[in-house]
Amino acid sequence: MRIVQNLTRSELEAYVKQPTAKKLRDKVMKDGVFIPKGDKDAAAVYVDSRQKELAAGKAEGQDSVEISADGYALKAQEQEKAVSFSYTRIGDSNRYRLQFDNTAMISRAVKQGYVEIEGQRVDLSDEVKKQLLAAGKEIDGVRKQISTHNFLLHEAAYAQQSRDAMQEEGEKMSRVMMTVSRIMHGRKVSPADEKELMEFNKDLYAMAKNAAALERHRHKHDAEDDKISAENERARERAAEPKDYSVEETPMPNMSTEMTIDLDGEMPQIDEVAAVIRE
Repeated sequence: MRIVQNLTRSELEAYVKQPTAKKLRDKVMKDGVFIPKGDKDAAAVYVDSRQKELAAGKAEGQDSVEISADGYALKAQEQEKAVSFSYTRIGDSNRYRLQFDNTAMISRAVKQGYVEIEGQRVDLSDEVKKQLLAAGKEIDGVRKQISTHNFLLHEAAYAQQSRDAMQEEGEKMSRVMMTVSRIMHGRKVSPADEKELMEFNKDLYAMAKNAAALERHRHKHDAEDDKISAENERARERAAEPKDYSVEETPMPNMSTEMTIDLDGEMPQIDEVAAVIRE
């Protein structure tokens, strides 16, 4: 009896998916631990050693899964067999339209050198390979242009938002300093102006109020004070208005590299390869 150690579930699944058991048998013969039939002592020694290995691994906090080089090779083979495109039949004819959604799919088909439709192999000529790669590159270019355009829209909106914020902060600073000057010279300011100054800088507000105690008797209330306070209030209302910095992105169209194949006749014929962009 031979026992294969450290064979993960994913690796085992890759082996059993093979059309024959040759690779799994080779793996067992190469890496399996041989225990003579009926040798209970050898079996007991093996079981005891495996239990000690597992116990040691748990004690050290080990909890890892490793795939051997053979396992990775098998996994790669399975990925190569994966469907790399979709296709639809054109009407009642024996013609089919293949769709590659991205360049990765195209690259796999080009590397493989053929595609299979309805169980029939269709070889790709060098010219068809060039056309597929060129069409995929064209679509990638369109995607890149749209992505760049949308990115620039967001950058412009962000820049506008930053400019507006800086402008509002500058206007607020100007109002606050004017309020400080007015208070220090004994002028009348509105409660809203005082609140804005106090929230902006409490120490500056206290300094202005102290200075106002010495200057207030020199000035009388006039209409100019009310006018300034009213303008300040309107400026604060404008700053508080919600602003829309959203952008209208250009939607990404439905794009694919398409190839038409005619299966009538003895040899399949590839009629057309093109980048198709649907708005």
